[in-house]
Amino acid sequence: MRPPIDTELLKTFVTIVETQSFTRTGDRLHRTQPAISMQIRRLEEALGKEVFDRTRRQVQLTREGEVLLHYARRILSLSDEAMSRIGQAGLAGVVRIGTSDDYANILLPEILRRFAQAHAEIQVDIVCDNGVAIERRLKDGLIDLALVACRGMVTEEELIRTEELVWIAATPSQAKSRPLPLAVFPEGCVCRTTMMDALDAAGRDWRVGFSSDNIGAIHVAVRSGMGISAVERSLVPAGVRILDQAEGLPRLASVHLCLKLNRNSASPVLDALADEIRVGLSPAPLRYEPQAHHV
Repeated sequence: MRPPIDTELLKTFVTIVETQSFTRTGDRLHRTQPAISMQIRRLEEALGKEVFDRTRRQVQLTREGEVLLHYARRILSLSDEAMSRIGQAGLAGVVRIGTSDDYANILLPEILRRFAQAHAEIQVDIVCDNGVAIERRLKDGLIDLALVACRGMVTEEELIRTEELVWIAATPSQAKSRPLPLAVFPEGCVCRTTMMDALDAAGRDWRVGFSSDNIGAIHVAVRSGMGISAVERSLVPAGVRILDQAEGLPRLASVHLCLKLNRNSASPVLDALADEIRVGLSPAPLRYEPQAHHV
């Protein structure tokens, strides 16, 4: 059995690929160029394969090097994550989250379970409200971080991922109702505003057929035919149909899932939870009861 590869060798290898230069890699890692070359020889000896094509003047990977690059980046990323988690062990305190009812019930449970296992001494308080109210609470210092849906331009620092909004209904025939009955959160919800703006722009009459601040109640209303609604594609519940423009409904603008922090609350406790949420929600979205039918 071959011995495990030293992560320092993998770090040097990845840095060479990124800088396209042994010399620049030495400068970045504070080593001489001969030392960098020696590390690559050690790496190749451990693998029994060459990772760089030495017949080329420029830095170019061999086929084996291409395969190694994929795994090297994953190994280094996991190593960094492990060190970060271990460094945060033993934290204690209280952190206050503001988010919508659907995010609290669908996106956060598994993330908070893992967080509680790693940080048993941290108390997590959650406040559920619409996006406008949550951002107001964040600005007023009443919460430490906000997980909210946003429209328009957002900063790279706040963006977790961009979500496609889709129409959902009990049956396709509901899309023909005039005015169109909507099942929505109260005013201040980004999805509610996006739906209404799209219908207004398309000249389509609508009315609020059902309103609740509870996502479970909205899902029940949609399943029972009281109204249609719109949700992020990754959060489509069971027992509904996904409708599209073929049913005469307008295309919906995408929304951004954002994590916003109260900088006045900066602490290792806040950073730990923010990191857990980012890892849990990006880049691949979680899916909630993905048995919905597309028509």
